[in-house]
Amino acid sequence: MVIYRITLSAEERRILSSWINKGSRKAKDIQKAYVLLASDETTGRQSETELAETYKLSTRSVERIRKCFCEQGMGMFDKKTRKLRSDKKIDGKVEAHLLALVCSEPPQGQAKWKLQLLADRLVELKVIDSISHTSVASLLKKMSLSLG
Repeated sequence: MVIYRITLSAEERRILSSWINKGSRKAKDIQKAYVLLASDETTGRQSETELAETYKLSTRSVERIRKCFCEQGMGMFDKKTRKLRSDKKIDGKVEAHLLALVCSEPPQGQAKWKLQLLADRLVELKVIDSISHTSVASLLKKMSLSLG
């Protein structure tokens, strides 16, 4: 287990204390501020176990907060933009195939396409590895199409 040592500057202590006193930040940020202030080496560091009990956290959460501060400093409190999934499976190619299927004749014995049939056909044609009927419905809605 790596022990992350926190040594806050006077300015960092002032900022964290003001967030706590004013309550001007998100609850998670204020909770992190409490942990960091209590972890500060210059004011008497508390152990992970003590902090976890005091602030109703797991010891692992305390470790993560300390690690994050050691790596990013006060930047850990900056708003994080949501990362876009890089592994997103549904792209324009899948949408184009779905559109082509919806416009084509339904399978023999079927009056019209059903969501599960469309999902199965996309997998069968190896357009995509797997897709649920609910994802097909979402795509159709996104493309302003319906099966009715």
